Amino acid sequence: MIADRLFGIFLLAVGIYVLYGGLALEVPFSYDPLGPSAFPAGIGATLALLSLFVIIKPRPMHFPELPTAVKTVLIVVLLLAYQLSFNFLGFILATIILVFFISKIFKGTTKQALGASIGVSVSVYFIFSFLLEVPLPAGTLFKSFLGA
Repeated sequence: MIADRLFGIFLLAVGIYVLYGGLALEVPFSYDPLGPSAFPAGIGATLALLSLFVIIKPRPMHFPELPTAVKTVLIVVLLLAYQLSFNFLGFILATIILVFFISKIFKGTTKQALGASIGVSVSVYFIFSFLLEVPLPAGTLFKSFLGA
């Protein structure tokens, strides 16, 4: 438990450092209403806040068995398949499949795996496409299906 508290103190220091660095960012012109400091400041504040939970109330971690070589190989194969199918299936479908199978590897129920995979893929797609305006591939499968 002392290691948890020490790690929490380290994370708190990193969070404060990132928050300070994010707030210190200045640009000669404003191209965005929030500016470049919003993201690092938000990450630093979140890290600092969550590290307080680790410092105040550390709990012993109960891990199941150590990850076996088979689990590791499966995850590597899934990541390789994800990378290869990303442009064909599109971001949302490829991410749903990846997160679902990784959740099943870590002994999640089918309901939990399905909920996590849909939630993660849709929320990350929303963040990148609408908030950050970074286009993600729709997939050639859906382009040919929709006739576009």
